[in-house]
Amino acid sequence: MYVLTDYLTTSVAWLIFNLVRFFTLDEVNGSSSLDRYLVYSTVLWGQLLIPFMMMGFYWLSGFYNKTFTKSRLEVLGATAGSVMLGVLLIYFVAIIDDPIPDRFSNYVLLLILTALFMAFVLSGRLLITWRLMKWVASGLLVDRVAVIGERKSVAECIDRLSKADCGNGLKIVAASTTDGQSSFEGLAMLSLDEIEAECDRNEISKVVLAVAPGDSQKVLSLVRRLYCLNRPLLLPAWSACSMLARVKVRNVAGEPLTDVASVNISESHRNVKRAMDVGLSALALLVMSPVMAILALMIKRDSRGSVLYSQERVGLHRKRFQIYKFRTMRVDAESAGPALSSDNDPRITRVGHFLRKYRLDELPQFWNVLKGDMSLVGPRPEREYYEEQILKRAPHYTLVHQVRPGLTSWGMVKYGYATSVDQMVERLAYDMIYLENISIAVDLKIMFFTVRTVLTGKGV
Repeated sequence: MYVLTDYLTTSVAWLIFNLVRFFTLDEVNGSSSLDRYLVYSTVLWGQLLIPFMMMGFYWLSGFYNKTFTKSRLEVLGATAGSVMLGVLLIYFVAIIDDPIPDRFSNYVLLLILTALFMAFVLSGRLLITWRLMKWVASGLLVDRVAVIGERKSVAECIDRLSKADCGNGLKIVAASTTDGQSSFEGLAMLSLDEIEAECDRNEISKVVLAVAPGDSQKVLSLVRRLYCLNRPLLLPAWSACSMLARVKVRNVAGEPLTDVASVNISESHRNVKRAMDVGLSALALLVMSPVMAILALMIKRDSRGSVLYSQERVGLHRKRFQIYKFRTMRVDAESAGPALSSDNDPRITRVGHFLRKYRLDELPQFWNVLKGDMSLVGPRPEREYYEEQILKRAPHYTLVHQVRPGLTSWGMVKYGYATSVDQMVERLAYDMIYLENISIAVDLKIMFFTVRTVLTGKGV
């Protein structure tokens, strides 16, 4: 609904803008008639291409990522930001060279175009948002929620959330008490194991942690246990404790809840990051193809086996995918089962030592990035065999599955290859810091230091 409405309203706004130009600027209309003006090649191509260009800005803003949880203020902010960026590009591409001697008229046109886009696009979006809010308020669109904690806190939490009349889109369907059995009218009473099973069946989409105010140890204990659910873990504001350095809330009118198990990344950042991944990985595959061809020939001449090596890894939202590398070990390297490499590993081939030293064995992963399995920068993906061992020691490891795994990472730059599960857990600290500080600027810095690592041969 949002995409279709945005395209139609943007097209109408651009058409009206061209009509304004025709009727107000003699330099534009000249002696031509309106019908001849509208089919003029530049105007016609603009009518076809400008709406698609603006749709690209709308997508980059992250507006389409999560469509059921937007407030009217968020709609206004996202619309204003993408419209201003789009209009600025249109100005430098299509308006600045108009044959208009008065530069002030160009600025007036710019304001008119901005106003038209804002009026039409924002009106269409607000209409859909209003309808969605009505559906949420009526219970047609809800998140099924489980409340977990001590009996007294669970009862208080259920009472407060049930009295919220601002259409928060939450429907409490289950509860679990950690200090004895209780029952609440109309709710299923489940153990923590049963909550996990319900989440696996997608019957529960969010979990609210009900704890006494300031009981940070209880919160930490529950969070560690429930990280594996891969669901938002919501902490009510009245239970907020010192463990939350930055409490972010969106619902001001209702009961504010903050998610303590989500990565600090905006939807716009996700999309800009993905656009960078596609552009840079495609360029890298094109530029590096001669080098990759030479490396493939070296591998083939050096040892028996295929040039490429594929292995199943766990990626975004715990989705399995095949990661590709240049083969650096003998074909029977893991005949006895999964085993991490180490310094002077006898399984590594002669060419393999060179490839690993300069990280050249990772080059085929640009294809993984282009496909969408990976990102240029992000936590390194691991095999499920090792993930299970890491999760036992560091339950918060599951947070890495909220972003695409990376071809390179902060941990790879600062720590390097891990030769044991203990070292994997140590390297995880850098991934956690990255997730808390994720930004395009940080990604660029990590890529810079990765290139330096490759050029200096400090990969091992």
